[in-house]
Amino acid sequence: MKAIRYLFAALLAAALSSCTVKEDRGPCPCVLDIYMEDSREHAERLSLTAWSGDGRLFLDRIDTDKYPVSFQKKVPKGFLSISACGGLASMALKDDRLVIPEGKQCDPVWAYSGREIDATGESAEEHLTLHKQYAAVHVKLDSLALASGNPVLRAVGNTNGLNVRTLQPTVGSFHCVAELDADLNHVFNVPRQHDNSLALEVYLDGVLARTVVIGELIANAGYSWTKEDLDDIYISLGVLTSASGSVDITGWEQELLTVNY
Repeated sequence: MKAIRYLFAALLAAALSSCTVKEDRGPCPCVLDIYMEDSREHAERLSLTAWSGDGRLFLDRIDTDKYPVSFQKKVPKGFLSISACGGLASMALKDDRLVIPEGKQCDPVWAYSGREIDATGESAEEHLTLHKQYAAVHVKLDSLALASGNPVLRAVGNTNGLNVRTLQPTVGSFHCVAELDADLNHVFNVPRQHDNSLALEVYLDGVLARTVVIGELIANAGYSWTKEDLDDIYISLGVLTSASGSVDITGWEQELLTVNY
C-alpha cells in the first residue's frame, strides 16, 4: 500500500511539473504554425529559419509536399520573425546571408522575410508568401557575332547574394559564364542588385571583344531592382558592327531602349 502511495505521489509531481497543468505554463514553449500554402509552387524544399533578438532559433530544411497544411514547431516564448527560401542548388546559407559560390550564377531563389511575430502566448502562426529574388537575363547576339567564332559571355558584378532576413542584396564578387538555351541565346541568373555596375564581357574565339555595362542599360530601360518579384530581362547586342543594344523586360511588349556604345 505504501508503494502505491509513493507511485501516486511521483505521478502527481510529474503532472504538476509538466506543460499540461494550466496553473503554471510560463516555462512552456509556444506552438508556432507556419502555413505554406502559397509556397509549394516555387519550392519543393524550403529552408526555414526563425530569428529572435538573440539570433537564429532554428534552421529546418523541409519537404513542402509533406506538410499540406502547415509546419509546426515549438519555440521559446518571445518575439521572433520567420524567413524562408527555396530553389537552392549551389547557394549556401552563412548566418543570415545566402551566398553565391565563386564562378556560379544565382540559383532561382524564391524567398520570404516576415513581420515580427508575438509568440509570447500558447500559440502563434505565420503565413509564407515567397517572392522571386532573381532575374533571368537573356542575351541575344547579332548574327555577325554568332558567326565569328564560339562567342562566350561572362557576367561580372559586385552583388553575390542576399540577406535572408531583409531580402536586401549583399556586396561581394560575382562572376559566371552564361549558358546557351535552345534558341542559342545566352542566359544567366543574377540576384537583386544594389547598383548598376553589372557588366557583360563578350569573348570571340577566346579573345575579349567587348565589355558592356549592362547594369546601366537595364537601369535606363526603367527596370526596378526593388520590386517584390523581379522581372526577367532580355537584351539584344550588336558586338562587331553598330555596337547597339536593346533591353526588354518580361511582360512589356515594346522595345524599351536602344543605345549605341
